[in-house]
Amino acid sequence: MDIILNSHKFPKLDGLFPFHTIAMDLDGTLLDSRASISSLNHYVLQSALDQGVGLIIATGRRFSSALPYAQEFRGNVTVVANNGQVLRSSPNAKRISETYISEKATFAVLSLGKKKGHSPLLHVDRFEEGIDILIESPITDEKYHNYSGGDIARTKVVSDLPEHSSDRVLVICYLSLIKEELIELEKELLSLPESSEYRTVITKIPGVSYCLEVLEKGVSKWTAIQSYLKISGLDETGVISFGDELNDKEMLFHSGYGFAMKNAVQSLKEGASYITKYSNNEDGIAMTLLELSVLSFR
Repeated sequence: MDIILNSHKFPKLDGLFPFHTIAMDLDGTLLDSRASISSLNHYVLQSALDQGVGLIIATGRRFSSALPYAQEFRGNVTVVANNGQVLRSSPNAKRISETYISEKATFAVLSLGKKKGHSPLLHVDRFEEGIDILIESPITDEKYHNYSGGDIARTKVVSDLPEHSSDRVLVICYLSLIKEELIELEKELLSLPESSEYRTVITKIPGVSYCLEVLEKGVSKWTAIQSYLKISGLDETGVISFGDELNDKEMLFHSGYGFAMKNAVQSLKEGASYITKYSNNEDGIAMTLLELSVLSFR
């Protein structure tokens, strides 16, 4: 074993092939700082796919935003979207599973957020209708900090979000440039009676802002991956995963081989079994797979 950071070790597999599935986050992990899949990452992952290894893109992004990246690969790629709330396949976008936040919990979360002066975004499962996000002002409004690149194509402006609490709600988002504002809001949301039905996570969206997400309790990227494994008849120990943020925690900690990226937040690296030697801008996923010597190349 080679020590790479603190007490974390890099596994030496000596040519063995101990995993059947590669699961990876998008932003800060598979994607570089230009939001692109590098040629080396693409080549190595395509080679894995061609050799029968399953590829899973597991992201906090909505499915429509993640799908184009999945479609860069030839073959079937599974997409975990909205931090585990939706599981679909690529390239056909076929639904595999989904979980919605209850109407009661959604109404309580939206009402409190609005009362505190925040402007929520409501992610809904209406992909086939061309709608992903419900909001009360155009997505181009500065209070959304260029969320989703300001793309209005799959957003719908409504007069009152709480009235849409039963509209197949996947995730409730609150944005702020000041993390402490979201931490305070999070405390209040978790004090509501309905908080037994949901969980929260705060992440940093590169080039946008901090984001507080409210999701169904017990749902994560890993629970969606578990659904995929059950359907496919595969074991959990055969998953190798990569991530950089706290919403990747369950995925990394339960996979057979869970790698925090070199550029991951410190709290994730402290608990991860393994840490990549390279960042997302240094082909971290590809370089790790190459150093494990588990793939063959022609």
